[in-house]
Amino acid sequence: MSSVKAALVLTTIFDPKLLDDYLENFRAFGHLEKVTVYVIPDRKTPQAAYDRCHELNKKGLKTICPTLEEQERYLEALGGMKEVIPYNSDNRRNIGYLMAYESDADFVISIDDDNYCRDGEDAFGEHSIVTESANEYRGVNSSTGWFNVCQMLTFEPARTVYHRGFPYSQRHIPAETELISVNGKIHINAGLWLLDPDMDGITWLVGPVKATSLQTESFVLGDEAWSPVNTQNTGLHRDVMPAYYFLPMGFPMAGMAIDRYGDIFSGYFAEKCARHLGHLVRFGTPLADHRRNVHNYLKDATNELGCVWVLEDLLPWLKELTLEGSDYSEAYTSLSYALEEVVEGMEGFIWTDATRGYFHRIAYCMRLWVGACRQLRS
Repeated sequence: MSSVKAALVLTTIFDPKLLDDYLENFRAFGHLEKVTVYVIPDRKTPQAAYDRCHELNKKGLKTICPTLEEQERYLEALGGMKEVIPYNSDNRRNIGYLMAYESDADFVISIDDDNYCRDGEDAFGEHSIVTESANEYRGVNSSTGWFNVCQMLTFEPARTVYHRGFPYSQRHIPAETELISVNGKIHINAGLWLLDPDMDGITWLVGPVKATSLQTESFVLGDEAWSPVNTQNTGLHRDVMPAYYFLPMGFPMAGMAIDRYGDIFSGYFAEKCARHLGHLVRFGTPLADHRRNVHNYLKDATNELGCVWVLEDLLPWLKELTLEGSDYSEAYTSLSYALEEVVEGMEGFIWTDATRGYFHRIAYCMRLWVGACRQLRS
């Protein structure tokens, strides 16, 4: 770990005060000179964000905060990427992912602008597990094929909740879990969240909770355990990035304008590619304090509903899909073509021409993304 480097990526329309905490965390654990931060502003981002990034650089944390004009020039050189990374969207983080991939970083830490690192917990060190050689890890399988990572946390009040993106058809089903030993390389590390867990709008409306502690050790997922991966406090080996395009939202699905699931789709797709290549997905540490920005949960639930329905059909297919390719670029390209084909046969009220058109558009974007990543590394 002593020689590896990291890129920390976020997008924001606020003053990213949380980066002061990351600076102190990296310094406290001896990683300050190993990290480059990529803050991607949007049209609503205040001048205070640029000013803070300037101050972070003066304090020793290398921080890159490209202006909108610089972002435009960067994307224009990447063969069509400008048209698939919209403004006024958390999709802007894709620019940070591309810049991180182009850099000499060995791994990427993706955060949201309300994911604060915690005192006494080595955020860099925990996520750097994605760069380590193959090892034996504590793993888990489930009799349902799905593992609810929220059961790793303690909640107040105590109740069963699920991670945003966890299929509804698999919730509240008695499941037997089996602890196993798994050998391999971890390439995706999903740190969990205290305070406000990453739940969907429906779950928040049913009953708010606070996560107070992690009650288990970290686990890697076995062959019979899937769980959604988001962009909050997530570490990825640099090789994963060609399979980690954050999907654009805002498109219609059966009359509903979808939102808030761009990272869930990208996480599932990256997880599928990792499994195809024999790599592992880990959940647990480091923890982040999720000091959640203000949300209208009724609006969230409305905007998430189309994606919730689509995932009910896509996830069983995705789990059984056989990919081709010997690296993430090839596997992701294989997935894009398979996605185009499968949506043509999907049935049900959610599968309108608009929905199918959206996923054809996504498959096209996935291949553009792979092309951009190949261009950056060439």
